[in-house]
Amino acid sequence: MNIFIRLFEQIIEWLHMVSNDYGVAIVIITIAVRILLIPLNIKQRKSAGKQKEISEKVDVIRKEYKNDKEKQEKELAKLYRENGTGMGGCLTSLIQMPVMICLYNAIRHITAIECGTILLPWVSSLLVRDQYFILPIATLVVQALPQIYPYLSMFSVLKLQKQPGGAVAALLVMNGIFTFMLPTGVGLYYFVSGLFQSAEQFIYNLLCVRRVRLQ
Repeated sequence: MNIFIRLFEQIIEWLHMVSNDYGVAIVIITIAVRILLIPLNIKQRKSAGKQKEISEKVDVIRKEYKNDKEKQEKELAKLYRENGTGMGGCLTSLIQMPVMICLYNAIRHITAIECGTILLPWVSSLLVRDQYFILPIATLVVQALPQIYPYLSMFSVLKLQKQPGGAVAALLVMNGIFTFMLPTGVGLYYFVSGLFQSAEQFIYNLLCVRRVRLQ
């Protein structure tokens, strides 16, 4: 893993030489990595959607044959045989995780250097925390956006799963504490990554809505 961390560090250093700004370099490499991971994200979402459909069919079978266990088991076996219970979604997550961890560590190492960025003029150095909490709050906002999508009328046909309010609040609080403690350089990475992910999910949902309406 150290090899990939070093590779990311070298890319960031090269981007810094071109832009003369570590903040800009962090934004560029974060977006580039996220773009490269789009095919895996799409595969993961499709796998999750398929698993949701299978779960719904399982519930129907269990209710329909609740008094006939033998028939129920046969129908369930047939369902699993025809659709499978693949691990595609889990595998894509496992592939993405090391990539993002390596990028995170590379940025953490790079931002140990005392320097600022034109992107965050109110912050004296990427090494310190944002004393005005502008970046951490903005990061929490973009992280919360995907939790709002299930409540938007434009996505109602997708029947997106709504997370319990308490779970969402707890997650945001934990992320908030973590984000407020980060050096600004790493916080910038989290903000850009979260913003890209929220935008990607929004566009994916729009495409899914269009596909459903064309059926």
